[in-house]
Amino acid sequence: MSFDVNKIGERIKKFRELRNYTQESLAVKLDMTPQGYGKIERNEVEVSLTKLSKIADLLNTTIQDILGFEDRFVFHNQECQQQNVGYNQAINFKEIQSIYEERISDLKAEINRLHNLLAESLKNNESIYRIYHLYNRSLILVIQ
Repeated sequence: MSFDVNKIGERIKKFRELRNYTQESLAVKLDMTPQGYGKIERNEVEVSLTKLSKIADLLNTTIQDILGFEDRFVFHNQECQQQNVGYNQAINFKEIQSIYEERISDLKAEINRLHNLLAESLKNNESIYRIYHLYNRSLILVIQ
């Protein structure tokens, strides 16, 4: 997930539009003028964490969702609803599965790297090194 501080307003706007809110209605709920709220969506002003939290609550989402929002997933999902849903859901499932498998592979590689780093660090202390290897073997058996 990439995060670009200059796109917070654009992401808020997309969430607002997906929820069918107007700028005016959110501005009222935030005790702001519509012009002031519009500046947020146009990235003309910085949004405080407090204000971002209030906006997220009003849009029934989280700050993390706003910061990590990628419209390509949303619009792909909307296309799926308009076309052959079963076929497109299968494609979407395969994409999601592929992303998860890649993430799992990355995490396994990171675990191996950390195990190797720990083993290398423990080589100086033989008794701790033996305990580590016994633990590691039992952990591998549990994971498999």
